[in-house]
Amino acid sequence: MRNLIKHYKKTLILLSVFFCFIIFLFIYSFYPVFTYNKNIENIPWNIVLYDRNWKLITDKSKKNWYYKKMSTEGFSPLKNKFINSLIKIEDKNFYSNYGINILSKLRAIKDNLSWKKISWASTITEQFIKNKYFRRKKRSYLQKIRESILALYFTQKFSKDKILEKYLNNIYFWNNIYWIQWALELYFNKNKLEDLNEQEIVLLLSLLNYPSAEYSWEKSFNNYFNKIKNKLNFNFINKKIFLRKFRKKNIDTFPFVTNLYKNHFWEKTTIDSELQQYTKDLIERTLNHFKWKNVTNAAVYAIIPKTWEILIYQWSRDFKSNIIDWQVNIIEAKRQPWSTVKPFLYLQALEYWMNPDDLIIDIVNEYNSFVEWKIYITENYSLREYWLVRFKKALWNSMNNASVRLGSELWLENVYNFYKSYWFEFDYDVRHYWYSIVLWNAETTLKKLVNNYKKLLWNEENKFLLYDILSDPDNRDISFWVNSILNTSILQAVKTGTSSDFRDNWVISYHPDLVLWVWVGNNDNSSMIWVTWITWAWSIWHNIIEKAIELKYIKSTEDLIPLWIEQTEYCLDINCFEKELIYNKKGKKYSSRIREWLYSKKDLKEKLSEFEIDKLKKMWITLR
Repeated sequence: MRNLIKHYKKTLILLSVFFCFIIFLFIYSFYPVFTYNKNIENIPWNIVLYDRNWKLITDKSKKNWYYKKMSTEGFSPLKNKFINSLIKIEDKNFYSNYGINILSKLRAIKDNLSWKKISWASTITEQFIKNKYFRRKKRSYLQKIRESILALYFTQKFSKDKILEKYLNNIYFWNNIYWIQWALELYFNKNKLEDLNEQEIVLLLSLLNYPSAEYSWEKSFNNYFNKIKNKLNFNFINKKIFLRKFRKKNIDTFPFVTNLYKNHFWEKTTIDSELQQYTKDLIERTLNHFKWKNVTNAAVYAIIPKTWEILIYQWSRDFKSNIIDWQVNIIEAKRQPWSTVKPFLYLQALEYWMNPDDLIIDIVNEYNSFVEWKIYITENYSLREYWLVRFKKALWNSMNNASVRLGSELWLENVYNFYKSYWFEFDYDVRHYWYSIVLWNAETTLKKLVNNYKKLLWNEENKFLLYDILSDPDNRDISFWVNSILNTSILQAVKTGTSSDFRDNWVISYHPDLVLWVWVGNNDNSSMIWVTWITWAWSIWHNIIEKAIELKYIKSTEDLIPLWIEQTEYCLDINCFEKELIYNKKGKKYSSRIREWLYSKKDLKEKLSEFEIDKLKKMWITLR
């Protein structure tokens, strides 16, 4: 009795172990199916991108795969010559088996054990499962068992025609091509299986059996080709084989653009390839010319503001350059844009109370730094003081003294909040920056700066005045001359910026048709040397703008004057012999005559301190 109980326990244990093993085997087999994510496992691994004019700019394999799903509309397998040939070669009992062929499996095992040849006797169903769920798995007996279990399951779940369709859309045809539709288009320039002739059918089936072939005249490949041809009883005379003797090359004309669209796989982009190539070549020529001045890198970003379409995306001088750190995306990197944010400060002043031809004060002054025992002292780039200057001249010539004084008048907390309303982001509150916020001691990505400038194009009175200031060459006369390289055949609202140690130089312009940003500098923050205005970003900017005009991206636009804006005359002298046309808010009149150094308190909106009044008197300036 005891022996019987002991034997019963052993049997129970063995059955339990066997049952657990079967459960484990089924879980192990079905795990890839349950966890399968088509967005990760079976996404199209090639990136195919076109520019806005449908010119191919990228056909790049991410994982050395190319794939395109076959259309099954009107698909009738049994009436298709290729399908019948495929079944005859790969799995003649496809429509009658249950996903596996036991007799073929036994013969394969016998051959493998006798070392005659290595064979797995896979049915079409098993091949589909291998290609879809176990593409990267090594072949083994355990792996074959997993495929067989799943083959039985899929045969119950799907019809044979559906399995056949899935098989054709997960098949490998050499040359890094997955899926049969790619093979049809690449090799034969055809779209339907029905259009294949006998020779093309034999070629595809040969590639299916011998996908590692390099040349059509390889002996092994020819053996497969002739064997399949004879088995199908085809008797075509022309023995020409279409197999190419080269592998498909990756096309990656603009790697920076490809990186931008890296999560897209088949798409028409908004990039203009001609403008992008022009920009790339222009940057390389310019930087090579000035490399002795330690000018090493440049970046360009351009958008169409009405649609947010990106026309140019060049984040560095070259991809994988040995001169600079090309992996740093200057477009997305945080940097201090300095004077290029001043238009937002002056826009705030326009919205509060000022006009483009009002007078503001530009003198070196001391300000409370809000740090004990420290004061904040302003200074222009030129180290000059301009005393009383017109609002629009102070903006375009980037007068730091005037800008800080204006920030003080507006209150720094208001400036901080105004910047935030225009999508500027700060890492700290206003007390961290204080007066340095006016000259932009914070950091922002230059892509965001472009988006901020795009917001300046909204049709409002003050933005109209700001655009007129930044697009008028006469306002640049103090620092850049009236006839500077910043003038283009169609004028742009443009602002320049330079870091105090000359590690950065940029130009940003906006027009109803294009917003363009150009940066020149050094990734390692080293200073450029012997730099003048013509060596900086401005010449690159000028040429790109002219190219965009040539390509009709920028067109002349008539000024649509807002309701509360009018064009009037400004008398520059007492007798009004010399005058200029200006845009201003309706009803605004000026009393100052700046050619004769006659200034009126009515034209000065800032409240001057005793120190400022005394300093102006020492400069022989009196306010009437």
